[in-house]
Amino acid sequence: MDSLKNVELLLSGGGAALMALLAVKFYTRPQRTCVEISGFAFCVLAAFHMLATHYEPMADQGAAGLLFLIAGSLDTAIFWILAQALFDDKYRMRPLHMLPLVAVALTWVVPQGIWVRDAIIIALMLHVMLIGLRDYKSDLVDARRSFRLALAVLVPVMVMSTTIASVAPPANGAVMELIDAIKFMGLAGLFSVWMTRLDGELVNGRAAEPVHDVRPVPVADRLEMERVRSAVQNGICFEPGLTIGVLAQRIDIPEHRLRKLINQGLDYRNFAAFLNDHRIEEAKRRLSDPDQARAQIVTHAFALGYNSLAPFNRAFRERVGQSPTAYRTEALEQVIA
Repeated sequence: MDSLKNVELLLSGGGAALMALLAVKFYTRPQRTCVEISGFAFCVLAAFHMLATHYEPMADQGAAGLLFLIAGSLDTAIFWILAQALFDDKYRMRPLHMLPLVAVALTWVVPQGIWVRDAIIIALMLHVMLIGLRDYKSDLVDARRSFRLALAVLVPVMVMSTTIASVAPPANGAVMELIDAIKFMGLAGLFSVWMTRLDGELVNGRAAEPVHDVRPVPVADRLEMERVRSAVQNGICFEPGLTIGVLAQRIDIPEHRLRKLINQGLDYRNFAAFLNDHRIEEAKRRLSDPDQARAQIVTHAFALGYNSLAPFNRAFRERVGQSPTAYRTEALEQVIA
């Protein structure tokens, strides 16, 4: 049993140290986006979690030990924020996103709080799994696509192992703690590999002094890019249910190469953003046209490839800053003036 405990302490200590190094890596990045901030906080809190859980002397230091335990329990809520910031290019941190953090902290002062805390953690991890799978096909960044799959596969394993460990009988406690330490070390290893790819491809933002590739674009790439632009000009973006796979078939370009063309040639990280930008630009033209002043907004939405009014309104607000109705009113008033 002592040998199991020694292995557990070695793994948990090594994982905590690795997380501390990753926290430094996040902190020293030139950007200060939500990804860097939440990544730093997650690594620090994850290190706290492992030390407080697996090192009894640290966990049994009265009020200080309790604070350490509370801080460590917040790592999952921060990871939930990190996953959203990582996979949503338009993610903005809002006060509402802090509710899981507050809820997890409060479980330490309510009766039977451990069960509530476990339920919150499982719910957050299931949502992380959904985030990883959502928009996987439309993601144009290869590093981010692979990390989406890693999240979708590892999150269920993490949740199951954590749940088993929390309900394990005392006789198997040492084995469950060892499994938990192995799980944590694996997570730390995954983040280590991931951090080596923080070159602007996985995380939003550019380096402070980007190095521009001055090599000429191959003729074949330029010809394929012209085919993409020609298809866009002919209105292919307005087809309902258009996916990058369908577009690749229509213009006879392999899907993996089309992803690279749109990502590196047109600077889009997500195919949905590529579609929405072209659709909203056409929407602005139609809403500014006096001859279409009486056309219903929903008519424009369907004509531009949206399946309902809600996603059209949401995409329009994100890019223009106002509703389609307000935009049309202002545009037509300028025409009259």
